[in-house]
Amino acid sequence: MEFRVIGLNINSTPPPKVDESSAKSLGVSKQFLENEFKDSIKKLNRNLSLQIQDLLNIYGRYGWQHYYQGQIGSQIVLYFRRDKKLNKSEINVKLTPEENAILQALDIDQMP
Repeated sequence: MEFRVIGLNINSTPPPKVDESSAKSLGVSKQFLENEFKDSIKKLNRNLSLQIQDLLNIYGRYGWQHYYQGQIGSQIVLYFRRDKKLNKSEINVKLTPEENAILQALDIDQMP
């Protein structure tokens, strides 16, 4: 077996906001950013339970089985395992931009 342990911060953080100055620094309007990325921003602002559900599904697609969870301070800790004999070259997962955004805060050694 091989294992992965990841911690999710459960302290609430404000949702990302698009302001005029950050839009201008990218050379576009605030309205353009809001319209172009409204679905992505909406998904990133979803409640914690749905974000965890998405994370569990992503790991499952990579062959990981969630088997335990706990809490350390302000973190929910999720424990995953999978058979080391699993042929990882056969796993062909295409992640959406939203799924990549969910994983971006993880250490490289915690990636599915």
